[in-house]
Amino acid sequence: MNRRKTKAIAFFREGYNCAQSIIGAFEDQLGNNTHMLMDMAAGFGAGMGRLQKTCGAVTGAFIVMSSMNNPNLPGARERLDRDIQDFAARFKEHFGELNCKGLIQYDLNSERERQQANENGTFENKCQEYIEFSIDTLEELLSNE
Repeated sequence: MNRRKTKAIAFFREGYNCAQSIIGAFEDQLGNNTHMLMDMAAGFGAGMGRLQKTCGAVTGAFIVMSSMNNPNLPGARERLDRDIQDFAARFKEHFGELNCKGLIQYDLNSERERQQANENGTFENKCQEYIEFSIDTLEELLSNE
């Protein structure tokens, strides 16, 4: 496992959500903004405030791409939009969808189902897989800039 994936998984195991874990893994490139961005992403876990919409690993990737975008460069916004769309298409192609509820197959607003997800290792297995895929895809997209 590469350095960024190891770092992201360490953040996740410490209790940070998927979005925060992705952001933290790019601390070397985000610099002083990292902790502020991680704080801002606190509500993005479990598909944004446990709404179970767009996966936090996806929204975290979007935050990293947006933060590394230089809006002063010609065509920067168009490149950012294209990269976000490319990332989303790759994630959806690989996993079948972008929404947390469909990805993990549990209703996290139900105490019983949240407990089942914990007992079945859903977060350790599935969520970590989404984080790792997101890191790999982000690194590839950012290296093409």
